[in-house]
Amino acid sequence: MSIMAICTLGLMSTQLALGRNAQAVAARERAAFAADAIAEAASLSGAGLAVWKARVVTIVPDGLAGVSNLESGVSNATVTWAFSGFAIASGVVVPPSTCNGAPLASGRDCFALAFAR
Repeated sequence: MSIMAICTLGLMSTQLALGRNAQAVAARERAAFAADAIAEAASLSGAGLAVWKARVVTIVPDGLAGVSNLESGVSNATVTWAFSGFAIASGVVVPPSTCNGAPLASGRDCFALAFAR
């Protein structure tokens, strides 16, 4: 009976971890969608760029978007959001400190997409 109880606790822990990972992956997927839309708007006419930057707040939690120009006609669409890290058995997940080479504020995660204008 005790072995079954221990197995049940392990199964519940696994299910909770899967749920947390699914939420983190979904946020990254939505950020990739938003960065792609921002890159497309910026490379076409730029008219929809402000609209997509405003939508990022509703797409990812506490979202911010930006476009930066790099050398030789390449630009970078970046979407950042509130990091939703969670504790794991070996310690705590630490958010990244840079986003495609640019410094990233503490407690935030990012997705960067390079594109040609």
